[in-house]
Amino acid sequence: MISRIKKLLSRLIAEAHFSQGNAKYKSGQHNAAIADYDTAIRLKPDYAEAYNNRGDVKNDLGQHDAAIADYDTAIQINPDLAAAYYNRGMLKRRLGQHAAAIADFDIAIQINPEDAEAYIRQGNLKDGLGQHAAAIVDYDTAIQINPDYADAYYKRGYAKYQLGQHAAAIEDYDTTIKLNPDFAGAYYIRGVAKDKLEQHAAAIADYDTAIQINPDFADAYYNRGMVKRRLGQHNAAIADYDTAIKLNPDYAKAYHNRGYAKNQLGRTSEAKQDFHTALRLATEAGDVTTKNAAEKALRILNA
Repeated sequence: MISRIKKLLSRLIAEAHFSQGNAKYKSGQHNAAIADYDTAIRLKPDYAEAYNNRGDVKNDLGQHDAAIADYDTAIQINPDLAAAYYNRGMLKRRLGQHAAAIADFDIAIQINPEDAEAYIRQGNLKDGLGQHAAAIVDYDTAIQINPDYADAYYKRGYAKYQLGQHAAAIEDYDTTIKLNPDFAGAYYIRGVAKDKLEQHAAAIADYDTAIQINPDFADAYYNRGMVKRRLGQHNAAIADYDTAIKLNPDYAKAYHNRGYAKNQLGRTSEAKQDFHTALRLATEAGDVTTKNAAEKALRILNA
């Protein structure tokens, strides 16, 4: 009887430390959280959730091997703990272990087939590996589970864009924006898709909205400048490149295209300076395409 009471007390104290660990983790007290999880595990050695959460903290601290060891132990104790597979998959993805990450997401989904987020994460991984069609299947499932999941439409739209399905991508971005009208990234990428379809005015309108929502969106200024440059609005394009460069001083493509616009206006000396800057930055960044384009532009101007 006394032994049973001691065990019960140990479990209750373990659960108290587990709860304290969760609170400390949320408030950024990582080492203190680990100490609480350690105590919870010492008092309750089969506490799978404590191993899982301690793994999360170690992951945040960059202790990746130790985090995976905790996720492994959590799974050994409770093979049906979907969160442990999911978290281990996320970490393996970050470490570049893509096949292992997908395997963990698969198991997490088998355990909890209604976890839309797991499908999204798996879709993201497949999309990043160039498996766009397979990613779309995962995003489809996430949307079936949660038809109001704005990010699922956004990600599916991008996968379709990667496949050249620009009109279908725009439809997904339309839904994304309907569900989340303040999603600057959705307006931006919809603008990119519209530009591909030569809907230039509509593309500029989307870039305008993205910039209104996020005035520090360097890529939106850059892409709006690109559309204006193609429309022959070189001064307006230069103004956008100026802002993009102000926001991102290492933006090699912005320097290159500003150089092109300046050259079109006869500002050859300024254009050369921009091409030289683009060449330097692209070389430093390993951007071969922009590097080659800047070298070609300088050869032509110096001929």
